[in-house]
Amino acid sequence: MVRRVVSLIRWAPVALRGADPVLEANAYAVAEAVDIVLVLRGVAVELAVAAPAVEGPDPAETGLPQPISDLDLVGLLESGVDVVVAAEDLARVGLSAADLVAGVQVADAPALAEVLRTAEAVLTW
Repeated sequence: MVRRVVSLIRWAPVALRGADPVLEANAYAVAEAVDIVLVLRGVAVELAVAAPAVEGPDPAETGLPQPISDLDLVGLLESGVDVVVAAEDLARVGLSAADLVAGVQVADAPALAEVLRTAEAVLTW
């Protein structure tokens, strides 16, 4: 049985989607006791951006929900999944480690290469 899997996500999040199916697929690996590392590359690094705090009155008085991808990532991190973002791609979209969900790791190219080299399987999305 494959035990160490890297899930490599490279595409952008889609606006107005109720849930992100790629992040949900990684949750199944947690349920199956597979050691998984989630690697975000390209514009997919935006999936790791922490939700901004909503301050001031809510004009519609309905409350603003936290983004689904933010909640999904927190759930994966709490389940023991390592989430790694490519430093090069993060910089390319104008973000830094301070913009990310707590617990997400930023890795340079050699560190990412090592993550991929040591995987028993790599899934790409």
